[in-house]
Amino acid sequence: MAAKQLNERDSKLVQWLNEAHTKEAELEADLTAHIALTDKQSYKKRLRQHLKETKAHKRSVAGRIKQLGGSASAGPALPGVPNAVGEAAGKAVAAVKGQVGAARAAVTSQPETHLRNAQEELREEHVEIAIYSRIAAFAEAVGDRETAKLAKAIRREEERMAKFLDAELVRLVKDVVRAEVPRSQRTTTTAGRRSTSSRSATRTRPAGRSRSRSSSSRSRAASRS
Repeated sequence: MAAKQLNERDSKLVQWLNEAHTKEAELEADLTAHIALTDKQSYKKRLRQHLKETKAHKRSVAGRIKQLGGSASAGPALPGVPNAVGEAAGKAVAAVKGQVGAARAAVTSQPETHLRNAQEELREEHVEIAIYSRIAAFAEAVGDRETAKLAKAIRREEERMAKFLDAELVRLVKDVVRAEVPRSQRTTTTAGRRSTSSRSATRTRPAGRSRSRSSSSRSRAASRS
């Protein structure tokens, strides 16, 4: 059976959706590798949840590509290059990134490994957000409500993950500080508050004594009169 001839609109949608599909496949491999390197349970739980979301995104995008008359590829869509070759290239990129991550984990502390992985994940989330924003805007401009709806729904989940990672980065930096910086070299918020309170109390005491002396003077003056 001959492949469906796509018009200009659908060709562009399939091209961009395939870029999203490729990124989801790449992140599926990345997240799987990062989960294996993660000991912090709260962080690991959220990664596992997002891995499920990522797999669902990949399936949904592939389904929409098929509905438009195209075929999904897990690798970059290059003119004249079969999908199987592109898919192999995508898997090769993910495999290399996994090896780099494992090598880095072998020479860095566990907290630093968590931090570096989260930094990579946050960067990739923002790439995905940009991809789905582009797809949604194009789909709306050409009247494809189904693709726009799908892109917006996936983008919301990517934005939630990015928000989590933003907050998690701060927590992971604190883990690195606790693991690698001696307590004597840390500036604590509690100490800062105590210091500020002490300075504030020092500044207010003279004013208090001044008011007291002024009141005493007025009392003595009233007695003499």
